[in-house]
Amino acid sequence: MNLLHSVGLAVNIAIFFFLATYRQRDPERFKSAYKAALTIALLFVLWIMIPHVRAYGDMVMHQARESRRITAQLHKLSVADLQAEYVRARIVSPNAGLRCMQAERDWDYVCSYMPTPSQSRVRLEFGVIVDETRVLQTSRRVPEGTVLPSPQ
Repeated sequence: MNLLHSVGLAVNIAIFFFLATYRQRDPERFKSAYKAALTIALLFVLWIMIPHVRAYGDMVMHQARESRRITAQLHKLSVADLQAEYVRARIVSPNAGLRCMQAERDWDYVCSYMPTPSQSRVRLEFGVIVDETRVLQTSRRVPEGTVLPSPQ
């Protein structure tokens, strides 16, 4: 606020000086000084506005990203469709007990299955990223309960 008060005081002094010496001025020099003063004032106003314009731009970009993220989540391949797609494409055997659920982070879904239910009791799991109609990326298979690798 001190800066604004200082600028206000400077403007008042400039106006007083202008009114006091108005008749003694050369019109051409006055126009040149007037243009310079207006240019300085405009540049000062623009300089003051830069942080506000940047903050507004950041807010708009954040809202656009958030909107795209929410829209993408609403239109993703469902868990049932994902499981059906894996069984139909024979990526996972129908008797492997495939279960997919919403992932907490990084991946859209985390799926687990038993690769050989009659021979082993170890379930494997993998992360899946999907869009509206298809699987975009899967992680490597890891034993259930271990940390999934991050998407690339």
